[in-house]
Amino acid sequence: MKITRNISGIRLVLYLLLLLCVWAIIAVQFNVTHLTINVNWAQEMCANFNQLYINLSYSFLAAYIFYLLTIYFPQKIESRRLEPVIKQKVLRIRAGLGDILLEFSRDTGVKNYTEIGNARVVLNSKNWNDFILMHQLLYKADTTYLAYIGEKGEVIQKNIVELIQSYQRFLTAEQMCLLEDLCQKYIFRFAQKYPKIQMSETGIKSLIDMFIEALNKMDEIEKSFSIKDK
Repeated sequence: MKITRNISGIRLVLYLLLLLCVWAIIAVQFNVTHLTINVNWAQEMCANFNQLYINLSYSFLAAYIFYLLTIYFPQKIESRRLEPVIKQKVLRIRAGLGDILLEFSRDTGVKNYTEIGNARVVLNSKNWNDFILMHQLLYKADTTYLAYIGEKGEVIQKNIVELIQSYQRFLTAEQMCLLEDLCQKYIFRFAQKYPKIQMSETGIKSLIDMFIEALNKMDEIEKSFSIKDK
């Protein structure tokens, strides 16, 4: 992803600057001759340049150490403390997708319906234009399967936005990109915009493919957070 590549590039530049600073201190300050570079400059000019280089190197290293002590290490400690909380919120997003698949899996006999292959089976087992029987019996509500995806999709999107806004400092660029990608999946926007539309078989198959894409994206998200168990 572009953001991840940019951050990797910044880190590479930072590491190169650190290497140059350490090299300058060792070569010039401690007069390690085999690390020095011979140039045809006047002795006074070389001395002034070396002094400037050393001052800049010490300033950069001091700033970097200050950053490590005041920002990097405290944030790492806080990140570890909040890691279980963040993972729990990621699992809540997974649970939203699971709730959708649960409704489709009723009367199918499929137990592990969150597995990609089984998910496609249960999604194909229902007519998305039909009303969900469980909702009619429990809530007296005529909710189609498509409308239910829209409702649950809205909750999933809300949970993603809250996760990013509340814990942005503790998320990597890759994690934020993956979360935002899932949040913007067309399957949710379509179901929210057209909850009562009558879908053809071709249209339903197309939406099933989109839902499977969302599940694959969820797998990538869990992997980025080192979550193995669903």
